[in-house]
Amino acid sequence: MKIRLLAGPALALALATALLAPLPTTRAFSKTGLSLGQGQRHVRVFDNFADPSANDNLTPAPMFPGFLGVEVAIWKGAVEWGSALHGDGSGDPLGGNQLGSGGASFDAFWAGSATDVGGTGDNIVSALLCGGGGTVAFTEFPPSGGWRMRFCDEWLWDDGPGQPIPGALDIQGVFTHEYGHALGLGHSAVTGATMAAGTGAVAARSIAADDMAGVQCVYGIAAPAKPRITATLADPGAGTLTLHGSGFAPAGNEVWLTSASATAPGADPIVRVTGLASQSGGSVLALVIPPAAGPGDVLVQIPGMGGAALSNAFPTDLVGTLGTPTPRPDLSAVAPTSIEALIPGTAQTITLVGSRLDLATGFLLDGEVIDPARLTLVDPGTVTLDMPQADLGGHALGVTDGTIVDELAVTVVPVPAPRLQWGAGDAFTLVSRAAGLDMLLAGTPGELHVVRGSPVGPPGFPPRFTRPAPPQVLLDAGVYVIPDEGWLAVHLGGLPDPALVGSLWFARSFAVQRPRPFAASNDQSITLVP
Repeated sequence: MKIRLLAGPALALALATALLAPLPTTRAFSKTGLSLGQGQRHVRVFDNFADPSANDNLTPAPMFPGFLGVEVAIWKGAVEWGSALHGDGSGDPLGGNQLGSGGASFDAFWAGSATDVGGTGDNIVSALLCGGGGTVAFTEFPPSGGWRMRFCDEWLWDDGPGQPIPGALDIQGVFTHEYGHALGLGHSAVTGATMAAGTGAVAARSIAADDMAGVQCVYGIAAPAKPRITATLADPGAGTLTLHGSGFAPAGNEVWLTSASATAPGADPIVRVTGLASQSGGSVLALVIPPAAGPGDVLVQIPGMGGAALSNAFPTDLVGTLGTPTPRPDLSAVAPTSIEALIPGTAQTITLVGSRLDLATGFLLDGEVIDPARLTLVDPGTVTLDMPQADLGGHALGVTDGTIVDELAVTVVPVPAPRLQWGAGDAFTLVSRAAGLDMLLAGTPGELHVVRGSPVGPPGFPPRFTRPAPPQVLLDAGVYVIPDEGWLAVHLGGLPDPALVGSLWFARSFAVQRPRPFAASNDQSITLVP
């Protein structure tokens, strides 16, 4: 195996490296100075291998759906360099290797089959009669970026996944090594590294610590914020695919899917779905499966460039579930979506509907945790909420599991008629004369409210009572303007004489407006104690 660089004879001579070359004296990875950009992450195969043993693996691999033979062997070699495990990491039965262990901000995309060998920058693997000379495979690099890889067909090739037949070379191991060159790595002097010169055996399927350090040096360590897919859930009846994971953007996500048919070398081999909004705090993406898409890989690109904006590659068969979706609480509806302004302490029930709400670590109003005492879990899909006090306008009601937040909107509107609360709001509330009276009003912002009380019965305006009473027992509790919040809290200290300790007092507020009669609030009552 060697690197073939099509950037001029001198550069090609300087960088071309045979697999069987003497080991360097430095025991570490080396770099060629090349790297693959965001537009060069795809890998395709033109299957012109002559050996039957190159395509005798006819057992489907769950994490590599839709392909067999040499295509699966190449696909496995590409995902080994990925930032995270490919699906559950299975697919290589030898040595307990889990596929996908690069840990860098790099992920290859399996683009399926090509219709031809393509040019030197089309990222296509194929076979070629090389004419002898000991080379088993080589990679070409044009000045414009990309690569082309040729396997020399003079050799006997085996697609695995078990040990190659006697005398055959392992396609997966050789490709894993050669793809390391495509990523920008030269040969390593570390014995046992995939990028060690002369490596092409089964052991090369699993990259070593030195290889990981090399690819991380070229592309950087995978960022914690890098989008990550953990499961794919297809619904063939509905024609939809749902991706579960983390780090998806609120909007502008692009999903890459493998083509259902072979693609021409010069064509874009990626089936793209653009402009997707995420759900459940960036942990879910749902899309309609394009007709051109087939089983293979799926990746998510969020707005931005570079490896940190591209997710890991994850398999999908477009018919079922691969991976395990992380169970998270999901909020689907709030009823009612519009509520009247609340006087603090006045119960108004809102019903939250969704799924797995029993997994919530908290419910939120505008990002603040709601007192759990206000919440009742009816069942895993239903929670009732005694709505906390909120100003007029739009608000966000949300659910969180400590990692993601899922929110829906609710609007608080002015009350249609004046509303009053004396004390705690319960009937016959005991109020200490010495401590004073807490009073709450609600109405239309800017509205003028007059509050009056009487020990005889609910007062009228001007001083009228439900039955005759002397004027001195009327309590004028003040005149107030309702602020923009739609409600007002007032404390009246040192209640005036005659307080009539032990008496039952009634109260109303009146919105001063034309024409009369003034709109009256609900009735309130308290019992004064010393």
